[in-house]
Amino acid sequence: MRINALASRNSDHGQANLFMLVGLTLSLIAALVLFVRLGNANTLRSDAQTAADSAALSAAGVARDNAARSLANGDMPYSRLYDPAEGRATAERYAQRNGATLERIRASDDNQGNLGNIVRVEIQTLDCQRELQQDDTRNWAYTACTEDNTPDRDSNHFGNAAAIAEVKIPDCDYIIGDVDIIGLTCDGQRVESFTHAQQLIDVRLTDSEGQYIYKPQGNELAFAPTPESMRS
Repeated sequence: MRINALASRNSDHGQANLFMLVGLTLSLIAALVLFVRLGNANTLRSDAQTAADSAALSAAGVARDNAARSLANGDMPYSRLYDPAEGRATAERYAQRNGATLERIRASDDNQGNLGNIVRVEIQTLDCQRELQQDDTRNWAYTACTEDNTPDRDSNHFGNAAAIAEVKIPDCDYIIGDVDIIGLTCDGQRVESFTHAQQLIDVRLTDSEGQYIYKPQGNELAFAPTPESMRS
């Protein structure tokens, strides 16, 4: 009887250890899956922000180039620096290079909407994370959401991001000759060429839009405030 009882206790103890081992293994698997999922989500957000930054800077570069042309021609860049069609096409191209699509874009400034030196973009990545299927045919990896590699709007955890880029034009003055204007100086440097003018103009990411939406037509909508300025 004593031997049978001892054997029974050892059997129960072995089963408990087995259950503990199985439970620990499942816990480790769950923790690993969660770690991978969080890591992929962070990668998705990081990639989305990179795409947004690139798209915003490239679109703002349109305004920079137009300003540089004015400076190279000896003119002050007073208005209509941004071309909406060219800016959108440029932003779309750079977003696609970074695996994203352009959702929205608008330009603004703080001069009643006539300059357009600040550009805001919103993008969505072409990749997303889908929920784990029971048969494990679709894991939690960083993968396209649909069979034709287009975004599925109902899928989970898309990378969405926004970015704002600003064109900062330096302080410039006319160079007056004996009879008329013979050139421009910006930040103490005489503008020598279009390329030189580009180098003098700073394009950088910023935290806020301008006060007015860019409307180069000069109609009554030129003074429409941006949503951001209405909240402030």
